Amino acid sequence: MSHKIKFNLNKQQSKKSLEELPNDKISISISSFSESKNKSENIDKKNTKEKKILVKPVLLDNNLYKQFKNHQFSKIDLHGLTVDQAHNKLIEYFSINYKRKNLFHIVVTGLGNKKNGEEFFTGKIRRQFPFWLDTEKFQFMIKSYSPCKIQHGGLGAFYIKLRSTE
Repeated sequence: MSHKIKFNLNKQQSKKSLEELPNDKISISISSFSESKNKSENIDKKNTKEKKILVKPVLLDNNLYKQFKNHQFSKIDLHGLTVDQAHNKLIEYFSINYKRKNLFHIVVTGLGNKKNGEEFFTGKIRRQFPFWLDTEKFQFMIKSYSPCKIQHGGLGAFYIKLRSTE
């Protein structure tokens, strides 16, 4: 529902007392739900015509680990790579597996090297990985992700489920 509240406070009216102009101070107009919905649908239709491909965001699925019990999966380890190397390697890896329709993967980012007193999750690749998933290249291929359970790499790894090509 769309609500509009309009205040009319001119310099002339502000000098007059409320008793003289009680109905002129506030006017409220409430448009019907269908009118506002139709307006938003028209805007959406215009926007979708401009966009060639509609890309859905990558979902954080905390129950994704259950699917890894029943399916075969591949694993990629990014230890020892720079952030740029890891990013490029992931794009290539997911592109190949997306075309082959291999849906389930584990990406081992690692937790990074820690000195005394540093935060636990300081790995550069691990910190960048969720941001990479927000980019269009990854959103096109990846359906969902989740941090791994301890038997598959713990918090230094991620479960990934790719989108099906169909």
